[in-house]
Amino acid sequence: MRFSVVDDQRIEATPGAKGLCPACGAEMMAKCGDKNVWHWAHKARRHCDHWWENETAWHRAWKSRFPIEWQEVPARDDTGELHIADIKRDDGLVVEFQNSPINPVEVVTRTRFYGNIVWIINGTRRKSDLPQYREMVSYHYPKRFDGVDVYTVHAHETRLLKEWGSIVPYVGFDFGGDTLCLLTNGQNRLRYLFDIQKDKFAKMIAAKEPLPFVLLGQPNRNQYRRRR
Repeated sequence: MRFSVVDDQRIEATPGAKGLCPACGAEMMAKCGDKNVWHWAHKARRHCDHWWENETAWHRAWKSRFPIEWQEVPARDDTGELHIADIKRDDGLVVEFQNSPINPVEVVTRTRFYGNIVWIINGTRRKSDLPQYREMVSYHYPKRFDGVDVYTVHAHETRLLKEWGSIVPYVGFDFGGDTLCLLTNGQNRLRYLFDIQKDKFAKMIAAKEPLPFVLLGQPNRNQYRRRR
């Protein structure tokens, strides 16, 4: 985790520091080695959130795009189940950053738990994902709406789309660089695919602006709108 509570303040890890978990209150120790990003870990080696994955530099870079008070926010449902959202706005919108492999059943469970959620997936983790994405795009001709090239693709055209395109309504693929590839629902197995600058995406989240979303209106007429 990036933050621990020290003297009632959320503090980042420094060598030798000790603190308390902001979610469960358990003791935490700062891990400040040379290989991994500096972070906090539960002293008992058992994380209070079984969904939590080890934080990478990729996670940290994405989190840093958003206000500190929205980072690593504890959330409970009506049963008291506890999880820690990577990013949670004060109006409830959650942004989750996923680097490691994850079971589709768990994706559905997390999506239902948080409700209003946007998933961001590290598309550079597997070497095959970017070539597959580029090949898929090369087979399609985009339509331009409001200055944005929108591709209509099939939900099972690549491995990433098979994993994510059928189970969540809104997901971003990070293939590196300055842009994020957003995938939204279409009709049946069709999905809409378009790029957005990462800085613009983060600023829209921070400003609580509706995110881009593609809707199918009249037959053969697409609309590029904003998603709240």
